[in-house]
Amino acid sequence: MHSVKFCLLLQPEKQQFVSKTEIVVLALAMATDSFIISWFSGALHKKLSVKLDAGFPLFLSVGRTLMVALGLVLGLNVSELIPDFAYLTGLSLLSVIGIKLGIEAFNFNPEEKVVLIDNRKTMALLIAAGSINTFFAGIGLGLMKSSLSVPCVTTFIAVLGLSFGGVLAGKKYGYKPTLRFAGLMPAIVIIIIGLRLLILKLM
Repeated sequence: MHSVKFCLLLQPEKQQFVSKTEIVVLALAMATDSFIISWFSGALHKKLSVKLDAGFPLFLSVGRTLMVALGLVLGLNVSELIPDFAYLTGLSLLSVIGIKLGIEAFNFNPEEKVVLIDNRKTMALLIAAGSINTFFAGIGLGLMKSSLSVPCVTTFIAVLGLSFGGVLAGKKYGYKPTLRFAGLMPAIVIIIIGLRLLILKLM
């Protein structure tokens, strides 16, 4: 029975798409870490009495949106090269990202990972480094034939709101080491959606 299901996975697949609701949920899950990063950044700058650039939330949201857009375009183009296996490949990629986010949540140490953002160059490097998961998530969604608009718009709005709220909360409440475990939530959400889509494919 298991071998039959495995063979079904390897067979050329029927045209299948991820729903808009699932895309929105996945994009929101991927944006959650921006709240955590912004919280710790706000707390650090408050502790050191250094003013955090007011444009940080906007720059972060623009950077994340650009990365997911680049990933989507790449994924959509690659899907044309492997049309029979694109959906499963994208689904596998998203599942790996979900697991990676969970591991990162356990290993995240704010004292080591959070840096002082004292200029735009540092900000740009921080945003680029923190957007790698978003880029690969975009590739995964692209392989699954997602539209460009829904994940990009959702990412921009979610990251802007979450990062702005995170900075304010960090300045008010300071360091909360246990906050890093909030990163488990998006990991669990992504894995659950991945399993659901895999089950639907097997049915």
